[in-house]
Amino acid sequence: MKRTGWSCGVGCAVVLCCAGAAGAADSIREGKWEFTTEMEVAGMPKMPELPPGVKLPEGMTMSTKGNTMRTTVTKCITNQDLVPADEQARNCKVTRMERRGNTVNWSVVCTEKDVRMTGDGTATYSGNAMQSKMVMTSQGGGYSTRQEMKTTGRYLGPCTK
Repeated sequence: MKRTGWSCGVGCAVVLCCAGAAGAADSIREGKWEFTTEMEVAGMPKMPELPPGVKLPEGMTMSTKGNTMRTTVTKCITNQDLVPADEQARNCKVTRMERRGNTVNWSVVCTEKDVRMTGDGTATYSGNAMQSKMVMTSQGGGYSTRQEMKTTGRYLGPCTK
């Protein structure tokens, strides 16, 4: 009889711990995050360098290697804006954002002169880390391209404004 009570107590504790862990897995930490994105453009043998005199937005760095461009940005993530993208992206609009637990799916549309880019992404947050993948297509100006972006993120702390 004593053993049954002990087993039941241990079983209940395990269930409660698992329920707590499941709830924690569904949470996304609001705060300052650093996102590093590697973008590969299909069919492009080499990424172009930035033209002389062109400056990146504050907080962004960029490097290129072959047909891959790597950028790093910081962004404050809130429950209203969970998309791991540069806040300063010009002419881009998130058209859909859905959250299921700790996973966020979104769509984006960007326009620049006669070029239109559309994309879909998925990000999964887990504690102090995040991983995402986004595929964008560009059409206009007599060409079309496909870009694949893989992003990793790390939580830096609370946002300061």
